[in-house]
Order: sequence, then structure tokens, then C-alpha cells
Amino acid sequence: MFSIRTAVRSLKRCKYKSILSMFICAVATFLMNLYAANVQDSARMLQKLPEAMEVSAGISNLDGSLDQGLKIKEKLVNQLLESEYVKAPVITVQLMTGFGEFKEEDWVENLTMYARGSNDIRGIPGLNPEDIKLAEGADPDFLMSDRRECLVDETILKARGLQVGDTVTLTIYYYRFGDYHEIFVDPLDVCEYYIAGSMNVSGDTGDSSYKDMLLPLKAVQDSFARAGFPFYADSCRFEVKNPLELNAFKEQMHDFGLLPVAPSADFYFDGNALTVRDETFIKAAERIEESLTLLRGFFPCILVIVAAVGYLTAHLFVQSRRPEYALMRSLGVGRGRSFYIFFLEYLILALLGCALGSLCAAPLASGGWKTFSGVAVLFTCCYLLGMSAALLAMGRLSVMAVLTKND
Repeated sequence: MFSIRTAVRSLKRCKYKSILSMFICAVATFLMNLYAANVQDSARMLQKLPEAMEVSAGISNLDGSLDQGLKIKEKLVNQLLESEYVKAPVITVQLMTGFGEFKEEDWVENLTMYARGSNDIRGIPGLNPEDIKLAEGADPDFLMSDRRECLVDETILKARGLQVGDTVTLTIYYYRFGDYHEIFVDPLDVCEYYIAGSMNVSGDTGDSSYKDMLLPLKAVQDSFARAGFPFYADSCRFEVKNPLELNAFKEQMHDFGLLPVAPSADFYFDGNALTVRDETFIKAAERIEESLTLLRGFFPCILVIVAAVGYLTAHLFVQSRRPEYALMRSLGVGRGRSFYIFFLEYLILALLGCALGSLCAAPLASGGWKTFSGVAVLFTCCYLLGMSAALLAMGRLSVMAVLTKND
């Protein structure tokens, strides 16, 4: 208690120097809080960048000329659906259908509808949820199941005298690719489908075909399996779940057998190339990372500067207090106790300055109490380290020399 009372009396006696020292600590803490807030904001911005800027990807042929009407193997489709790096995949397969069962030679007058199998309504570009009218009790996520349910264009329903909730027999044909770029249309399946809803594509589809009917992808895959035909999807697009893991994502896609687009390659229908639209994201992430690197590079310099401020402040302020120090020593106060009393004075000033600086920085800095307390501890440690060096230097003074000089 003696040391505390002595330190407090000294602060009151040297109130102008105490106020100045506390002001220096407050300004330094204020600036350090702003620095910490900038680092945190940049790191937070980098973490939230995937939410603000999504990275889309898709499958194309090797020369990059096609992103639909492809021949994508079922194994690759299943790998993409199960990948931990893929989000919101949209897989489609092009089909042709007709109502009722008919012979193959009668396909011209009966095979009149372009259909698309997909796991999502986005399989038809321009189709929005508000464009769909579901039957009462229908599951809006039926496209993700293997149930034989479908969406049919409103115009076709009216022309055929059908309505939502009816069950119809469909004859389904699929597209088969030849060895020399030929495209064939062959019978696939005859089965009953429940009309789960109607659709009216009001948006810009970018593709006028394959919007008459939409079937669940898994149900179409089952038809291929029953017929014993290999399943091929015609398009696949998706988003990268975490764009910050682009390298791991691309490595996995390479393991899946996907190649980078080569414009000079020969034309084929095979969907075996990966297209990733990540240029904008990479540039934005690089700018943020450069800013973070620059800010973090200043961190050691800031610590050194704070320690130097503590040393210089204590060194300048104790110059006029040498007689006081010598008098304390001459009265029998040990070197350690004298150091402790002066140290305690500057510790009180540093804590008060930290509190004031943090209070002033609170409206401007986004950091919470953990950030403010962390900055206060870091500043206090560095400041007191430099100040201790100055006090230790004063401890090497000759008491007799100081007292004799004053005499």
C-alpha cells in the first residue's frame, strides 16, 4: 500500500506530466485499435467474399464450343452430385416425348414434345417458381426424387384437354450420339407419369426447345437403367461451395477426369472439360489479401514503435525526477522498491490512457470488447517494456553524484 500511495501522490504532484503521458498512451491505443479494426475488416471481407461474389462452373466439350447437348457420363454426374466442393448443381438430359403408347414407325405424328429431365427447375432457363402451378398436396421438390411426376406446359395441357392432377402415359425417346457426330433419336421407355403441375415459361429461356415438359432426373435415370442403356446428361452447371477453396476444388475436378478447355482441340460432343468463371473473384480476393499482407507486415513495426514510445516518454519524464529518485534511495528505499514505485506510476497512466483511447475508438472501430482488451494488453506490455528499460537506466545513476550536483 505504501508503494501505491506514493505512486498516486507522485501522479498528483506531477499532474501535467501525468496528463501528457496518459494522452500519449490514449493516442497510441486509439491508433492501434483503428489498425486492428482494419485488419479485422479485411479478414472479414475475405471470409464473406464467397457470399457476395459466387463462382459458377460447368461442363463443356474439350474445345469449349458447347455447354449443352453434351455427352456427360453418369459416373461424372454422380461424382459431381456427391462432391463436397459443389453447390446447387443443375443436371439436365434432353428427351422427346409423346402422349400415349405408339409404335416406333408412328413417331412422326406422335413424338411431338420436347422434354427435359432435371433435378431442378433451373434446368429450363427462364423458368421461375412463380411460373409453376402445382397440384394440391404436390411436393415442390419432387424433381429431386425418383417419382414419376412431371411439369407440363399450360398450352399443351389446354390443347390436349388435360389438367393438373391427371395421370398420363408417356412414350419417351432419348438422344444417342454416333461415332461420327451423328445424333439419333431412339425409344427409351413407356410409363405413366402424374402431372404434378403446369408451367408457363415467362422469362427469356435462351433456348426455345425442351420446355414442353420437365421430368425428375432420377426417374429418367431409372428409365435408362431398366432399358439397359448407358445414361448421359446433356448439361451440367453448378456453383463452387467455397470459392476460397478453389485450388482444392480444381484438384478434385481433375481427379474426376475433367480437363481444362483447349480451344484448339477437335470438336466432340463428350462433356469432359471444366469451365470456371472465377476471374472476378480471384482478382477481388487477391486485392484483399494484398491489403491484409500489407497491414500484417506493419505489425512488428508497430510493436517496436510502441516500445520506443514507452522508452522515450519515461526517459524524458524521469530526467527532472532524478533528485527525487536519489532522495528515495538516500532515505533507505531499495533500488527494486524505487523501480517498483516509478513503474507503478506509469502502469496506472498506461491503463488510464488505454481506457480513454479504447473509448474514443469505439464509435469508429468495429472490434468488440475482446479486440479492445487485446489491444490494451498488447500496448501496455510493449509500452511498459520500453519504459522499464528507461527506468533501469535511471537505476544505474550514482545517488551521491545526483545529490552533490543539486547542492
